[in-house]
Amino acid sequence: MILQALHSYYERLAAQDDSDVAREGFAPQSVSFALQLGEGGELLNIIDLREPAAKGKKLVARKMISPALGKARTVGIEPNFLWDGPGYVLGRDDKGKPDRTAKCQEAFRKLHEELLSTVDAPEAKALLRFLQAPPANHPKIEEKWADMATANLVFRVGHDYLHEMPALRAIWSARQQQDSTEDSAGVCLVTGEHTAVASLHTPIKGVAGAQSSGAALCSYNLQAFESFNKKQNLNGPVGRFAAFGYTTALNYLLRHPSQSLRLGAATAICWAERESPLENNLFTLFGGADTDKPASMSSSEPQESSLPGGAETGKPPVTDLLSAQERANVLRRLGQGLPVTQAWPGLDPGVKLFVLALKPNASRLSVSFFLQGEAQEFLQHIHMYYGNLAIVRRFDSEPEFPSVWRLAREVLGPHKKTGDIERLGAEVLEAALAGQAYPSYLLPMCLQRLRSGDDITSVRAGLIKAMLVRNYHHKEELMSLNPNHPSQAYQLGRLFALLAGVQRKAIGPNINADIRAKYYGAASATPAMVFPLLLRNAQNHISKAKAYGYDKLIRDVLNTINNAFPAHLDLQAQGLFALGYYHQRADKSVRSDDDATPEASSATEQE
Repeated sequence: MILQALHSYYERLAAQDDSDVAREGFAPQSVSFALQLGEGGELLNIIDLREPAAKGKKLVARKMISPALGKARTVGIEPNFLWDGPGYVLGRDDKGKPDRTAKCQEAFRKLHEELLSTVDAPEAKALLRFLQAPPANHPKIEEKWADMATANLVFRVGHDYLHEMPALRAIWSARQQQDSTEDSAGVCLVTGEHTAVASLHTPIKGVAGAQSSGAALCSYNLQAFESFNKKQNLNGPVGRFAAFGYTTALNYLLRHPSQSLRLGAATAICWAERESPLENNLFTLFGGADTDKPASMSSSEPQESSLPGGAETGKPPVTDLLSAQERANVLRRLGQGLPVTQAWPGLDPGVKLFVLALKPNASRLSVSFFLQGEAQEFLQHIHMYYGNLAIVRRFDSEPEFPSVWRLAREVLGPHKKTGDIERLGAEVLEAALAGQAYPSYLLPMCLQRLRSGDDITSVRAGLIKAMLVRNYHHKEELMSLNPNHPSQAYQLGRLFALLAGVQRKAIGPNINADIRAKYYGAASATPAMVFPLLLRNAQNHISKAKAYGYDKLIRDVLNTINNAFPAHLDLQAQGLFALGYYHQRADKSVRSDDDATPEASSATEQE
């Protein structure tokens, strides 16, 4: 199913005549220099094709669609057509193996003599003359050698790049067709056609952590994986065209930052069966696609400018993305229960969407997860995700729709490594996309942050609420303060917030260590050991501050729980305790400075 969906996506791209999509036998290559040749084969100039990076002064190679071998080049000598490194083109490199380098240049020359000797084109003849004795030590080459030594080179005669000339590209395509007739024939598992089967598939590049030369999604690289004397990918027959199609589509998606996302050790991609704005914005709806440095993000949601792309990364610039305001508007309309066609005008709710996550495994790739469904199903899951997280905010500056990376930072703390944040964010994202339960360890980790002294922000409170609703199926109203909530633990959290508030009212905000810092961990786990002491001290605070409104609220809560304090609270109960504490602090009725009313908590409590 994965290969079929990717192959169909390639056919869609090919039908659109996308200039960034290679045809069979070709692939994007990173090229830094072009050798300008005269018609007699002499070297006239070295053209620097590198482009300035998006940031800084660094120059990066240009992506050019060029003839491709269709497989990874290993220790063998296999020249490319019309482009290659200086070892093949010039017979010179800095690898310290002159005999091998000479053989590489000889193989490069023979390939071009074989394919171009009968071509009556001045450009082809100029190239063949050049390859008879390439001037490896030409002054113009010496001038740029420091940058050329590890770069890929192409050829240009007049104003034409040879690898872009239709006549020469047709020669390579014919060579590829000839090679395909020599391959074993079989029934393609992707298309169902009887066709030539590819023994090796084009490497996949761009998966985080994989080899820079590329890794294989489908491969049989050990004899233990082979059956019936079939070698390599003949054990799982995929036609040459289908193999080229799915690998080209996969490499295309990995190059486009709006459709790919770094997920810790994995990389996810998204595409649709037909053109849809959701395929470029699915990851944006979760807070942006820039995950390379999540720890450096600000607390606000990332804008388009934070998304990767452009010359610095070698990726196309990001286009067609929702702005932060448009994203918020779509999510708000979904939250209002509007149909998808009204929440996102112009989006076809029935278009099928695919999400694939890949992890590196030595020279191969493994599938982390694969999700598919209609656009409206994914949007329903996104609505449920943000609906579970929704909670009253104490401050307007807190995010209304926190990104998965913000959630991960709130759980792990601001000083955790980027990789840890990415991994946790990836698991939250997978659960959100699939509409499944969150990882069970999220709740205890979040509660541990509170016990260690961290404040309970709206993001942390929202995540605790989401865990209770999605994983533990709590049905009670948990969006904002619920004085009638039946949970004893929730009411104890409210009581703790009131006791902390009246202490601040009596002593002021400049407390060295308030009861929140001293007793939150014990109060949320073993209430019977802590609350009697806190209630005795509260009477002094109420008298000192004349905060009689607080006294009434405290008595109301005590009546609700029948003045009973349990010896222990389990994990779910501790989560409810945290929500009760947060809701009471966030409730506007306790933010006034009027001493004669229950609004006894000063504004400084909210800091």
